[in-house]
Amino acid sequence: MTPTPTRLRELLTRYATVRIALAERDTQELRRTLREVTRHLCAETGTKGIREAIEAADAALTEACCARRTARLARETRLAA
Repeated sequence: MTPTPTRLRELLTRYATVRIALAERDTQELRRTLREVTRHLCAETGTKGIREAIEAADAALTEACCARRTARLARETRLAA
């Protein structure tokens, strides 16, 4: 099952937020949360590492954005005709 753009944005935002918090204060809880978010992001994107997961999520979000733009342009073209 392909993750929704909303889910991918949520995971990417959570990952970034936890990374920033961890840089500010290194706690076991934040480390555990980062591992959990990383695991979910990798699972959702079907990858094994966080770098691959981020790249896959970015590519999926770009594709989703382009698909919406293409659909909108097609509708506008049909309406204009």
